[in-house]
Amino acid sequence: MNLVDATQKELIFLDQNFQNREEVFQFLAQKLFENGKVSNKEEYLKAIYEREEISATGFENGLAIPHGKSTTVREAAFAVLRLNKPLDNYPSLDPDNKVDIIFMMAIPSAEAGNTHLDVLAKLATLLNDSDYIQKFRAASSVEEILSLLSETKEVATQQTNFDKTIVAVTSCASGVAHTYMAADALEKAGRELGVNVYVEKQGANGIEDRHTSNRLKEADAAIFAVDVAVKESERFNHLPIEKTAVKDPLKNATLIIQRALKKAESIEKSEYTEQAEVFVQDGKPTFKRMIDDAKRHLMTGVSYMLPFVVAGGMILTIGLLLGKIQENAFTQAAIDVGVLIFSLMIPVISGYIAYSIADKPGIVVGMAGGLISREIGAGFLGGILAGFIAGYIVNRLKKIPMHAYLAQLKPIIIIPLVGSGLIALFMYAVGAPIAELTKLLENGLMSLQGGNLILLGVIIGAMMAVDMGGPINKVAFAFCVGLLDQNIAAPMAACWIGIMTPPVGLALATVLAPKKFSQGERASQTSTVVMGLTGITEGAIPFAVADPWRVILSIVVGSAVGGGLALGLGSEAAIPSGGIFVVPFFHEPIMFMIAFIVGIFVTALMAILLKKEYVEVK
Repeated sequence: MNLVDATQKELIFLDQNFQNREEVFQFLAQKLFENGKVSNKEEYLKAIYEREEISATGFENGLAIPHGKSTTVREAAFAVLRLNKPLDNYPSLDPDNKVDIIFMMAIPSAEAGNTHLDVLAKLATLLNDSDYIQKFRAASSVEEILSLLSETKEVATQQTNFDKTIVAVTSCASGVAHTYMAADALEKAGRELGVNVYVEKQGANGIEDRHTSNRLKEADAAIFAVDVAVKESERFNHLPIEKTAVKDPLKNATLIIQRALKKAESIEKSEYTEQAEVFVQDGKPTFKRMIDDAKRHLMTGVSYMLPFVVAGGMILTIGLLLGKIQENAFTQAAIDVGVLIFSLMIPVISGYIAYSIADKPGIVVGMAGGLISREIGAGFLGGILAGFIAGYIVNRLKKIPMHAYLAQLKPIIIIPLVGSGLIALFMYAVGAPIAELTKLLENGLMSLQGGNLILLGVIIGAMMAVDMGGPINKVAFAFCVGLLDQNIAAPMAACWIGIMTPPVGLALATVLAPKKFSQGERASQTSTVVMGLTGITEGAIPFAVADPWRVILSIVVGSAVGGGLALGLGSEAAIPSGGIFVVPFFHEPIMFMIAFIVGIFVTALMAILLKKEYVEVK
């Protein structure tokens, strides 16, 4: 598709007069609305102004490219405005920029990957050429503008015989204008400096021009010119990285490349290991990559679910505690409200796993799957499965080609309707065996007594401590949170021991045996204790980095002893977040504190026994 296909003569306005940016935005948004490109002018303008708050959309050479991404955009398009008198108050990267040529882009929020977005990306690259802009300024008619838009820019071939190589990533909030203009600026500056600069665009079309393994191995440094998180950033861990905003290459790409080269001289890059390389082979995700993605999607769901579990757990616990004093309508209402909020747990984790996989269109399909899972008794396990399947279903539905006028219905009608129907069919087909498995797990855990219950506490405590917030910790945590929906709260008590004990136990060890720890470890006593008591197991990581096996063995043993003791003493925890502050709401909180203190002392004593006296390296 050519650039002219994303606009029309009714959207090109020459030699107009406006006083400020706001008048321009109102005028162009109205014209996009009148010509059927957006369905709601005010919502589109809201998206425009939200983008303006992130960074300036005025550039240099009199150019501005305001743009908004919104569900109200029916099809990707742009309008063109040339002013008689430049605006000298339009926020721009170049403070002296006097804007007289404006391209306003309308970007659909759920249309990543279609040809319309390719066209807008092409436009953004063309507008990075000052000579091209001058042609727009000299055009005498709308027909001339359309003729200019039908031109294609010859892409300069990147030389590969330079001594230095830089890999770069560009990405902006909307994923169109700045992403491609910054990439073009870096590549152009690289050619002028005699540096191989390869740019991966992470925009509305996903990852384009993905860096190959060989290119990453050969690179001397990396540049992240981004306003959002870099996808798969671990691929660049072996390189010195120059980080900057996506707008900065448009101001001075040469300086950014020079800073990256200077970092390459002062920071030696490490070896590009197989661990980093196995994420992608031949452009396709590998098994390791898929496992890592699955873990990320799961933890996204858990993070959104936690506030519901905390709120429901605390309200339910308050109702139960007050009910022991006196049962009345208020205490019963508190219990009912707590149970209702708890009932949202499975739909929420399903919805946000699907959201992590498929963005906003995945939420409704995922929540529908989670709700069905809860209703048929498939529980937390079924909800997790529903979230993953819903996400993949929605991604497939998003790729179905449709006419532009139907595409606008895709995120609000077609995906919710078809996706919910498909996830319902799937859950009713596979839900029965999952429900049986959930019931067996529930009955098994409810029947645990004595030594078996203590053993469960030992295992959970050890798993929570062993990698201090890593994947094993997250698996155990998700397991314990899931059991709360079945009213099984004992495992979460052991989970809390494994969360809080490692940092606090190690901090105590620095007090009891200061000579076995470095000055930095001793100085971090207070902050480490605070991290532990507020539920941040990662506070133990600096100790483990300095002396891995002794520290890990110490915290695993301490947390295992504390976790087993907590369950043996009858402690239960219906709240998965909040640290020491929510302990009063536990069942048998005094027993929990006894187990916690024992776990702390065991951790500290193990560390003291295992560690050698610290010798300062001079």
